[in-house]
Amino acid sequence: MLTSRNIWPIMSVFVLCAFLCAPGAFAQQTKTPPDDQVLAKVGSKTITEGDLKQMANAVPEKFRYYYQTPEGRRQTLDYIVNIYALAAEAEKEGLDKSPDAQKLLDFTRNDLLARLLLDKSTKNTPAPTEADAKKYFEQNKTEFSTPESVKLHHILLDNEKDAKQVLARLKKGEKFADVASQVSICPSKTNGGDLGWMPKGSLVPEIEEVAFQMKKGQIEGPVKTKFGYHILYLEDKKPAEEASFDQVKDYIIEQLKYQKQQEQYEKLADSLRKKMNVQILLPNDTPKPDGTAPAGSPTDKPKN
Repeated sequence: MLTSRNIWPIMSVFVLCAFLCAPGAFAQQTKTPPDDQVLAKVGSKTITEGDLKQMANAVPEKFRYYYQTPEGRRQTLDYIVNIYALAAEAEKEGLDKSPDAQKLLDFTRNDLLARLLLDKSTKNTPAPTEADAKKYFEQNKTEFSTPESVKLHHILLDNEKDAKQVLARLKKGEKFADVASQVSICPSKTNGGDLGWMPKGSLVPEIEEVAFQMKKGQIEGPVKTKFGYHILYLEDKKPAEEASFDQVKDYIIEQLKYQKQQEQYEKLADSLRKKMNVQILLPNDTPKPDGTAPAGSPTDKPKN
């Protein structure tokens, strides 16, 4: 349930889109006051029913029903009143006159105008159909499959002797989580060595080769990697699964819709950039970040 505490981030996300949503969805409410009815006054400014409708229509349709309730209308009105009051005080203090504020206001204006133009250009774009979604699903089934996964725990030591001693302790019946929290040099020790569910392909090769051959409840090791020596405990396994079309249909339709909008955005932007002879002056010698990272637990650090 939305509250007055959390309405700020929700409404602020959509405030710039208020004028882009289709009008009328909020107006489906029965006995709605006329758009020019004044609902609140903030100094010399007024807030009308029309303002309330515009703000409500900025919210995604699946959440919009809430803003048609008396509680939702009140919270939306409170949000608008607070914005007006804060903005008025900011102007009184001259915050809108600073160079940084002027730049931000100018960019916000340009951003809104760009959104309006894009909305206008995509208004008549046909929505993706179920047939489109089905075709995409059939051509990209691997995107919707879940690989085989293991629920893995480990204890990391920096030498083989300590690893063998730990393995002996476990074979005598000590609890894996307790031993991990005592001796592991991996940050996962705070969780008793629990690495969570790890899909095939996400582990370093040496561990993956062993882990996916283990049986539930089995303890294995030591397994040497560049991070040190690992003692492994396999809590559970999940076989690979493939989602059905019905499970992912709505997701695919939304993605195809976004893809169409993105394509039209890029096409329109490219056309206008050429028309306006845009020149990019940013030097092309920015160093590339080092993307290399270990394929195992993201919290593991290589052994010195």
